[in-house]
Amino acid sequence: MENQNDEGKKLKIQNNSFHVYDNGSGYVNQLRMYHAYFSQIPNIKIIRDIDITAMRNHISAEMKENIEQVHYSQTYRPEKKKNFYADHFFILKNKIVINLSGGIFGGAVFVLFESSLEKEANDLQSNLLKFQLKPKKTTQISFIVSDEKGLSTKSIEVKKPKVNLDLHYNDDFKNIHQLIVKNLKKRDTKGLYLFYGLPGTGKSTYIKYLIHQQNKKVIFLSPKIAGNLDDMSFTKFILDNPNCVLVIEDAEDLILSRDNHHNSRLSFLLNLTDGLLADSLGIQVIATFNTDLKNIDMALLRKGRLTSIYNFKLLATDKTNVLLEKLGHDIVVKNSLSLADIFNFRTDLNYQSIARKAVGFGN
Repeated sequence: MENQNDEGKKLKIQNNSFHVYDNGSGYVNQLRMYHAYFSQIPNIKIIRDIDITAMRNHISAEMKENIEQVHYSQTYRPEKKKNFYADHFFILKNKIVINLSGGIFGGAVFVLFESSLEKEANDLQSNLLKFQLKPKKTTQISFIVSDEKGLSTKSIEVKKPKVNLDLHYNDDFKNIHQLIVKNLKKRDTKGLYLFYGLPGTGKSTYIKYLIHQQNKKVIFLSPKIAGNLDDMSFTKFILDNPNCVLVIEDAEDLILSRDNHHNSRLSFLLNLTDGLLADSLGIQVIATFNTDLKNIDMALLRKGRLTSIYNFKLLATDKTNVLLEKLGHDIVVKNSLSLADIFNFRTDLNYQSIARKAVGFGN
């Protein structure tokens, strides 16, 4: 541990038996550092996931006049032929301690202070927030694979579909979508989302679109894999993947009513969305199904477990006609259609129309 101070030491370490503050790993941690100088237990404000190099440069340059002491721990990396910081402490003249901890990116800053400096610490934290890295949106979906080591994931890129929520879905959906995205972005938050409706109404397309709206790892469970939820290897897999989003398509076999018969797979799902696992892991589950809502187990609909449910219906007749026109079809229908039917529309199919627009230069 080195001490840098061009002006000489002005602050005195209150306890010269410095080994008292050693955490056993070769450097002095932040709490011991603060207590060594000020003999107090500090309050702490934390910002995680920061551009630690940019923040270090900012503190060293822009706050130079306010820095009383600097301590750091570095490790030499021969492949880079240079030293890299592990911990960097800035002791400020107002008795606030800034600790930068971590690597080049993705580190954290800890602001340690006494209670009387709450305002100053808040102002400092607000100033440093500009160096917090913005989470990258997810562009991949992960599939579960099994090998001799157990279950793991392989990821593939998911192309973002061209979705227009106003054009492709009914009018009640946009507000639902905004709530879903808001909840999915929360860390350490459980949740169950049920999407149901006729085939071709846009459930799968929406999930692909939704993947790109948030920043968590998304894991796809096929109906076959979902059928093994109660397997011990899957429990370990879940424990290794906290704060993820599980997508289960065609989940009828998993969520159908038990009718007084024990269903261990459903029990696991219930615990995953509102039980000990849910509270500890923050896993959110999206399940799709085509069956009528009355056929699924009512325990899934309990308040506190169910975050959102939406019935993907046929597109309303007026919206169907607007979309058909946007796609270049010169026809007006008087019945609602699914998105699949609209995007694969052929005028020679026997759809009932109420008007056909003129084509060409005829009168």
